[in-house]
Amino acid sequence: MITRIRTLLLFALMLGLVTGIPFESAYAYGGPGSVLSGIGTLLAALAAIIASLFGFIWFPLKRLLRKFREDEATAPAEADPAGE
Repeated sequence: MITRIRTLLLFALMLGLVTGIPFESAYAYGGPGSVLSGIGTLLAALAAIIASLFGFIWFPLKRLLRKFREDEATAPAEADPAGE
């Protein structure tokens, strides 16, 4: 219990130190090369997320739909009682 309190206290101290430091470098100039690289990285990350969602959702659904279609095609037709 004491180590947990000590850890939380240390975390709060470090968080206070980090957030209390003024970040003057945040006003730095971002040239066109660095900005384009950042935009390219962001677009690549979004494309990777979309592709992974597509793969994890669409392909199992496609397999499930194919199974349902095969089950419907191989299901025996019920006899029509009026046609006997």
